[in-house]
Amino acid sequence: MSRREGTTQCPFCADITEGRVSEDTQVWLHPNDFPPLQPPVGEAVVVIYNRDHEKSFTQLTVDEVFAVTKLWRELYNDLSSRYPAVMIFENSGEAIGQTQHHPHGQAYGVSVLPPVLERKLETTVLEHEAGRGCPFCRMRDELTDTDFEVAHNETWQAFLPPYVRYPYETHLYLKRHVPSLAQTTDEELRDLAAMLLKVIRGYNNLFDGAMAPMPYLLGLHQLQDERFHFHVEILAIGRAPGKLKFAASSESIWGMWTNDSAPQQKALELRQAIEKEME
Repeated sequence: MSRREGTTQCPFCADITEGRVSEDTQVWLHPNDFPPLQPPVGEAVVVIYNRDHEKSFTQLTVDEVFAVTKLWRELYNDLSSRYPAVMIFENSGEAIGQTQHHPHGQAYGVSVLPPVLERKLETTVLEHEAGRGCPFCRMRDELTDTDFEVAHNETWQAFLPPYVRYPYETHLYLKRHVPSLAQTTDEELRDLAAMLLKVIRGYNNLFDGAMAPMPYLLGLHQLQDERFHFHVEILAIGRAPGKLKFAASSESIWGMWTNDSAPQQKALELRQAIEKEME
């Protein structure tokens, strides 16, 4: 309740000016000054993406985001040694509660599985027991080269699956089956950096920039169970120029989601926006 909304002093820049990080440090971890979790229940940290206070995520280079993804991996390896769930995420945009504009994300190590990960793991286990293998691998294969696909590179594919909750909600699937960041290679992490920039820059190019900067929630879904499939979900909150998608009563109270549009149509719009960005 006492977070620094509207402050003119950046606590992350203070890490630089007060000498807590060296002059050549570009990405680093900052203790959460208002942690919602404390040991043994959990831990909360902030992931600083860049030294430059004025940069947004989409202004970073692939190499700069690659450095962030490698720090995510280091952080996961550390927190997963103490907690069964590691929630690495980003809230981008004042519309969804971002209070500090210095480019950053967050992470929680949690002593219990969050309900969404618990349900995903339960589904994964049931699919394996039924002999159908990984449901994420199957979904990835079924959506490849379809109207749901948004972009792909050597190791990642991006889709708007048919079950998305937000019009431009995008899921990034690693082509190789691994359960978490711990098993990813540097090549896969660099490709992830490139894919994240491609998709989020695409958001900002929708309707010739009329929805920029797109507010979004970004989360890395991973577990220590070898049956799970590491993937990323980006919940883009905008639904049209000047309009946000609000999780209203049926969605927030009962979890009964409705989408304002067909995912195939929004995937087409996002593909076109990405292509325009790359011209």
